[in-house]
Parts: sequence; C-alpha cells; structure tokens
Amino acid sequence: MAAIPVISVHAETINDYALWNIKSDPRETRWIQIREFQRMEGEEIFHIDVYSRENGDMQELAMRLADHIAIEREALLNSIGQPVDTGVPERVAYDKAVTRWMKTPAAQREICRRPVQRCLDPVFSE
Repeated sequence: MAAIPVISVHAETINDYALWNIKSDPRETRWIQIREFQRMEGEEIFHIDVYSRENGDMQELAMRLADHIAIEREALLNSIGQPVDTGVPERVAYDKAVTRWMKTPAAQREICRRPVQRCLDPVFSE
C-alpha cells in the first residue's frame, strides 16, 4: 500500500494562491477561487466559488458551477491540486450567495467537509 503524502499548508499559504485546480473530467478544467477566509469557533473556513471551462477553449467564458461554498480546511486541502492563473474577477454572484449564507442562522449554515467536487450540485459533480 502506497503512503499518501501529508500536505502541511497553513491558511495563509493557501491564500497566497487564491486559484487552484480541482479534479475534473479530462475534457474540461475546473478550478476554485478562494474569495475569503475566516476562523469560526476555532475552525478554518474558506469561502470559494467554483468554475469550469472546456479544455482548449480560452475564448469561451468560464461556467460558474457554484456561486459560494463554505469549506473547511482539510476538505479544501483534499480538493485542490496545483495553483492556476485563470481567475474570474466578477464577484456579484459570489457576494449575493455569501451574504445569504451569512444571514442563515449559524446552526443551519452548510459547511463542506469533504472534497469540493462532492459538495457541488449533483448535476455538476461528475
């Protein structure tokens, strides 16, 4: 059985690179954009949005797969691959979604605790 390497990354290091690729179908590229980071009750929570683009199609706009996902640190680390350069500067949809999340009572706020691909809408998670 092969040993799985342990990644020791602090929140600040993750935020040094706000854009990370995530596992996807070979025909497309998926990535997350870390928008914000916060500590909640001793837990590191990252606020991200998720995008996709067909491989080789740099002219096409990226498709937004999730406006906002709150994800805990370990789940984020289990999701990301390499830093990427392709970002999406538009924040309007993210801002609306994170505002809705913040207005939700704390006990009812969803926080992703598994790889981000499994927290996406089932239509996009394959």
